[in-house]
Amino acid sequence: MEIRIGSFDEILVLHNEITELSPLADTDFFTERIGDKNFLLLVAENNSVLVGYKLGYWIDEQCFYSWLGGVHPHYRKKGIAKKLLLEQERHVSEMGAKEISVKSMNKYKAMLLLLITQNYEITGVHRNVKGDDKILFTKTLNQ
Repeated sequence: MEIRIGSFDEILVLHNEITELSPLADTDFFTERIGDKNFLLLVAENNSVLVGYKLGYWIDEQCFYSWLGGVHPHYRKKGIAKKLLLEQERHVSEMGAKEISVKSMNKYKAMLLLLITQNYEITGVHRNVKGDDKILFTKTLNQ
């Protein structure tokens, strides 16, 4: 398993194969959301096949927002999401982040458990424009 920096073009097909995520026609969704913010896109590759990704961007100099990601259904329960999460934390910590935040929903039980077991704390809940309650998790990174 290799984790490396990826591109929007290469994750588009993988994104559309992750059933929990809304399908995308092109990469505009990523670029419109991120705009001119600095971002980090990590991909997990298994024998040259993309199996997962984790995408986030800087909110400010000290806070990184882990926005989107997933693991292909055929490759789940192998620790890939955890490896991506830990690698993301390592990267942004080295780049000066003091805090990382992420939002998830109750329906994503595996993600909630992963965040809790990796010392993310629930710091809020808010309802998005679709009426879904999103749970905000935050973790202070060790420098």
